[in-house]
Amino acid sequence: MEVYKTDSQKAHVLKRYDEFLAQWGVLYNEADITGLWGTTHCIETGISTNPPLFLFHGVGDNSAVMWVLNIAELSKHFFCIALDTPGGPGKSTINEDYEKGFNQEDWITSIIDHYSFSKVSIAGVSNGAYMAYNYFVRHRERVNRIVCIEGGFVVNPVKSMISTLGLLFPEILFPVKKNMMKIFYKLTSPDSQCFNEHPDIADYMIDIMKSHNQKAMFAHKLNKFTSHEADSVKKDILFLFGDFNKEKRTDYFRLLDNELVSYSIIPNAGHALNMERHDLVNERIIRFLK
Repeated sequence: MEVYKTDSQKAHVLKRYDEFLAQWGVLYNEADITGLWGTTHCIETGISTNPPLFLFHGVGDNSAVMWVLNIAELSKHFFCIALDTPGGPGKSTINEDYEKGFNQEDWITSIIDHYSFSKVSIAGVSNGAYMAYNYFVRHRERVNRIVCIEGGFVVNPVKSMISTLGLLFPEILFPVKKNMMKIFYKLTSPDSQCFNEHPDIADYMIDIMKSHNQKAMFAHKLNKFTSHEADSVKKDILFLFGDFNKEKRTDYFRLLDNELVSYSIIPNAGHALNMERHDLVNERIIRFLK
């Protein structure tokens, strides 16, 4: 299984990855951790004696671009470790065993153990939010608190996948810049100026979408949400959502209300919430986790 469609596309994405790291504006260290399914690329920022915070990106991006607008503030308060998801379009690598039996929960545990942490906090966006939630409710002994941004538990994995793919069609069939921008506009608030203010982010995410072999993510299996599974830890979970298209998620919010899980809806933002309103998202993460 190849993560990138071609070697030249891989080289281009990783070159720009380093360019985005240079925009972080903080000192950082890159580490490659060897495990059962390949190597996990981690970017470490902040003082190592601060509380550890794992950061999980979404499917169509990587750590370098996902946290470019958040990391300077977060790293003042936490020892941040941004992980490139195996199979995703970052610097992590996969081996022949990845396709045969990758286990997302065991992978996260192995990284926590590598750093010799007893517990960590986690913040994740989109699929990264699902990873944070799923790991927390099944391994609560290894996690302090989590923040799920524009994602979290999955009620119906098949429906969720179809819904996500539906947002990409028909533009994804012809992945030119004009069509890719249409996808961004479907996902972000019309009141957001994120991609106007940061056109390099949009350009890079387009490069990633064109280059990534999304089949490489199929090894990540989704666990279906079951009622009351978060009962004992719900006070330690915060969901953040943008207000754009919130009327399409009334069933999701009803579930959150039924489960008495805290969530906040942030105005003038959509699926790129942590970029569109990075100031508010940073404030909510820091206040909740500290």
